[in-house]
Amino acid sequence: MRSRETVCIAIPHDGSIDTQLTIDLVGLMRERRPRIDSLQCVQGLGLLARTRNLIVKNFLDGSHADWLLMIDSDQSLPLSAFDLLIDTAHKDDRPIVAGLVFAAFFENEALRPVPAIYNIAADGAMIPFDDYPKNEIVQVDGSGTGCLLVHRSVLEAMRQKANPNQGTDWCWFFDGAIEGRWFSEDLLFCRKATALGFPIFAHTGAILAHHKQFWLDERHHEMWKAQH
Repeated sequence: MRSRETVCIAIPHDGSIDTQLTIDLVGLMRERRPRIDSLQCVQGLGLLARTRNLIVKNFLDGSHADWLLMIDSDQSLPLSAFDLLIDTAHKDDRPIVAGLVFAAFFENEALRPVPAIYNIAADGAMIPFDDYPKNEIVQVDGSGTGCLLVHRSVLEAMRQKANPNQGTDWCWFFDGAIEGRWFSEDLLFCRKATALGFPIFAHTGAILAHHKQFWLDERHHEMWKAQH
């Protein structure tokens, strides 16, 4: 990211924001204030896709920032991860950059930590990138939006190509099916972005802990891989 470019940090939430994220944001505002244009918090109004669309609309119509950084309210945002994201981002070469966040699923009552970065399998399914290289920039086919840095030009292009039935205020995120396979709003966003020619990258060193009943991070994923 160029030195003069700035970021709008946006947080969808259900009425509360994790204390650790609040502490991290205070630190960011103190240490990286020139980088941060604005902060928006949008409380959920039903479907998560609707909330994410409101975030993008607010960003495009009300912020002067070059980049939108979407962070979920139950995560951390270490200064080191923020720095890796903005150092990796580039308007033309890497217009979408994800941090590494782990989702928690359960298989036979056992925890299955899933890195929220994905590649497309031969059958069209999005498969978690379990064997990602450590602390590297990797190109992926999809990412969750728990930590996603997107350049304004990507979102503007999506708005310009909006389906008339969706309209220009609801065109970025939606849940739906492609060729009989259901995709969540974050992965459909990625499919739309790549279809428009915007590549997606992740920095596997930009790790954000995810607050479940505990703080889920890369250590749990490493233990799962060792067992399987």
